[in-house]
Amino acid sequence: EKFLKFFESRGHKIVPSSSLLPTDPSVLFTTAGMQQFKPYYLGEKSPWGKNVASCQKCIRTSDIEEVGDERHLTFFEMLGNFSFGGYFKEEAIKLAYKFIVKELKLEIDYVTVFEGSHGVEFDKESYGIWKNLGISEDKIKKSGIEDNFWGPTGTGGPCGPTTEIYVNGIEIWNIVFNEFYFPGTREELLSGISGKKLEKLKTPGVDTGMGLERLAMVVQKVSTVFETDLFEPIIKLIPEEFNERKKRIIADHAR
Repeated sequence: EKFLKFFESRGHKIVPSSSLLPTDPSVLFTTAGMQQFKPYYLGEKSPWGKNVASCQKCIRTSDIEEVGDERHLTFFEMLGNFSFGGYFKEEAIKLAYKFIVKELKLEIDYVTVFEGSHGVEFDKESYGIWKNLGISEDKIKKSGIEDNFWGPTGTGGPCGPTTEIYVNGIEIWNIVFNEFYFPGTREELLSGISGKKLEKLKTPGVDTGMGLERLAMVVQKVSTVFETDLFEPIIKLIPEEFNERKKRIIADHAR
């Protein structure tokens, strides 16, 4: 509620979570908040206006082997704010900073920005914005295309450099700047073998994602997502004879 009200008061239309079964044929489940908004980055007019925010139910099986550790889940909810040509890097970063530092009173450990590769330059603009907000240079880390360049999903789509926010040692918020369209898979982009090239989008957009469970973990000052009030009632129902990892896997699956 804090997240949605914060963005609503700053001109964002609150959009309900879409189904876990997506209209996007490139994925089996809805994996991100941006899924339902994908057409609006490619030129289709948004019925909600240029700036929206949501809390999206997601399923991701890419980390399924990690479920049972401190923070990985298959089902989770993703908080996100999105702009389809309404605002870009400066406002997106400033809004994120205000929400984390001013609204939630959390301390940012460090942030990451795209260091540049595959024909895309180092994101010096994001670096400068963070610096102007008072984040010291030693806390602004540069990272490559594997970590700080999002997308595309499926067989093609919008993509771009990202900046990530870390609190208490974990990544809680990923801010994507959709500047490009790639007409192939992410694997083709990374390998470069296909010969396909990144194309500039006519209207760049903002796509952010912050895991509700991870945010709850740092706000509630607990060491795992399974100790938050989102999971504790489920964990208590699981028989004591199960070890901790099994309890966590069952709790994730039960949700």
